[in-house]
Amino acid sequence: MIPYIIIGGLEISTWRVFVLTSVVICWVFFLIRSKNLGYSFYTIFPWLLFGLPVGTLGGHLFNKLIPSVVGLSGAAYSFAGLTIIGSIIACVLYSFLYIKYVIKSPPTQLLDAVAFTFPLSILIGRLGCFLSGSCYGRPSAEWINNSFLSVFTLPVNFYVPPSTAWHAYRDMPPESLVWNLPLLLILNASFGLVVTETIYRNRAKWSLYPGTVFAAAGALDSGGRFFIEFFRKEEVVASTIFNPWQLAILVIFCIFFLWLCFSLYRRRPQYLLNL
Repeated sequence: MIPYIIIGGLEISTWRVFVLTSVVICWVFFLIRSKNLGYSFYTIFPWLLFGLPVGTLGGHLFNKLIPSVVGLSGAAYSFAGLTIIGSIIACVLYSFLYIKYVIKSPPTQLLDAVAFTFPLSILIGRLGCFLSGSCYGRPSAEWINNSFLSVFTLPVNFYVPPSTAWHAYRDMPPESLVWNLPLLLILNASFGLVVTETIYRNRAKWSLYPGTVFAAAGALDSGGRFFIEFFRKEEVVASTIFNPWQLAILVIFCIFFLWLCFSLYRRRPQYLLNL
């Protein structure tokens, strides 16, 4: 693993490098798609550019909000992962307003087009989590270690200082196996990416209501991640079985799921289009 990349005297977090890489890749692919849809570079690029500070601010605010809501605070808890959730919420709200009032276009149509960046950015970002040891799983059961499911685990000695995971596991025997949380999240994002693009490319054929693709992308990612969070090494909230991530993700999933149900309900049957 590579927690940091050192260039001269400069120490750069590997996770941040991958996050920046994911942003650039998603921008390039979406700018190409938006051009094919008839939008100019000068119309779309400012929306994407201004989304950077919005996502950053939303992420940091969310890190402050959730601990106060669930009643957790102090060094015993780490809420860095909530940055991604907060950024998503802030960017979705910002995008709705920007597309509607600045681009003056129906927000749901452009959000469907940009939906693939949701799982793609997470997929690339989680590669950074894997290399930097910034998110990590709980110890696996002993029977898991002797089954085919062991391919989803990692030995504790994989993590090296000064990574966050190394600090969390330093009192455990080096040969112990723990769940490879980034890998599980990468698989979830990969599945979401394939399904999202399949839905988008067939949206006209299936007569889907605008917004269906984006709602599906959000529901797929948040729904899958909710269950994957049970494998995370993290303290639970009060007397529940959920960690702070899951409580936030559950709310997001409900919103996207209701949105998806509404969109599917509004879907026009093909036979009506042929009348």
